[in-house]
Amino acid sequence: MTTSLVRQVLPRPRPRAATTGVHGTTATGFAPVRHSFERACREAGPSHAQGAALAVVRDGELVVDLWHGTADPVTGTPWTGDTLVPAMTGSHAVLATAVLLLADMGALALDRPVADYWPEFAMRGKGKVTLRDVLTFTARLPGMAAGLDQRDVENPRMMAALLELHSLEEDPRAGGVLHGPWTAGWIVAEVVRRVDGRDLDLFFLEEIAGPLGLDVHFGLVPDQLPHAARISYDPGFRARFPAPDGGPDDGAADLFGRVWNNPSPFPADAGVWSRTRRRYAIVPSLGAYASARGLARLQGVLAADAVRAPGEEPLLLSRRTLDQARSFWVEGLDPLLGGVSAYGEGGLQLLDEGRWPAVRAGAFGHQGPGGVAFQAWPQAKTGAAWVRGRLTAGPGARVLDDVADAVERAARDGS
Repeated sequence: MTTSLVRQVLPRPRPRAATTGVHGTTATGFAPVRHSFERACREAGPSHAQGAALAVVRDGELVVDLWHGTADPVTGTPWTGDTLVPAMTGSHAVLATAVLLLADMGALALDRPVADYWPEFAMRGKGKVTLRDVLTFTARLPGMAAGLDQRDVENPRMMAALLELHSLEEDPRAGGVLHGPWTAGWIVAEVVRRVDGRDLDLFFLEEIAGPLGLDVHFGLVPDQLPHAARISYDPGFRARFPAPDGGPDDGAADLFGRVWNNPSPFPADAGVWSRTRRRYAIVPSLGAYASARGLARLQGVLAADAVRAPGEEPLLLSRRTLDQARSFWVEGLDPLLGGVSAYGEGGLQLLDEGRWPAVRAGAFGHQGPGGVAFQAWPQAKTGAAWVRGRLTAGPGARVLDDVADAVERAARDGS
């Protein structure tokens, strides 16, 4: 799939005056989803202090499109259906889609060493690390030893150069699934550049977001800035990511410090994520900016492609590639944050725990720390996404459970 799109932004409606209540539409059979969203918004706090959105795409149709609250409590800008947030740790799933597309094109293979595409990466014992290792958080490269600051992480070329000189993590806790907020993204971005010739943002725009009409971006452009939500934290959110020994949160003295505080993806000043410099930057593992609609459409496309009949033209990825990407590869308990995660061979987070009804069989997507959760349900050809401006462990997963129940009822009732 190629295109000659020039990077540009379509005009958007000007924000309305701030309002309260839930806005948007739901298709027949999805009224319970609106009730669930309203309840979650009430529980989250006053609408002037935060906002959220929920979107569901079923078989290509936007069947739920809801939003609530304020995108920027400082300016009073209301949330709309076009409001953009950084997907935070969910950005990794968006990154995986780009790698899978290159694999589908025959440009790379997930079981090949990263060094086959980026020879300098092989230095200091990294020659056998594969792309699959990187995508499934098993590469023993969860963090950096050199002290970094918030400006450093906005320069992917510099970070790629530092990674060339980096050794594998020696701490035995890094031997299994160990999530890192930064490093996988820098590796993927450099591999995309080496293999394709385009930087990650342009590749994703021209090959995925543009052709599919997705409001999903690695780095924003000026016309998009008014639609970006101001990021804040729920009380207690940062307690999951304590600074080592109670010190400053940019330390790298131990494994936790190297992974989660070098620098912290969630610094004490949440305003880092609302600065123009950060919004413009390519921050691959955390900074995929998206609306709920954009993420839901992407998941809906993947869900539909995953169950296409042989010979049927995919919208994005072949069924063969998605079958492999969803095939179980590894499961493990994160030794730093806790929680068990499972990944397919292509780095997609597998969310089918064997206890869900048929509509969620084979589910994949993202659930993790932050304000974003999204899922693809191939059996229902459905994608769903919940986004917030205030980061939390929050109600996103619960809301998506309610969405799945509604999708199942609609399928059963024929609506």
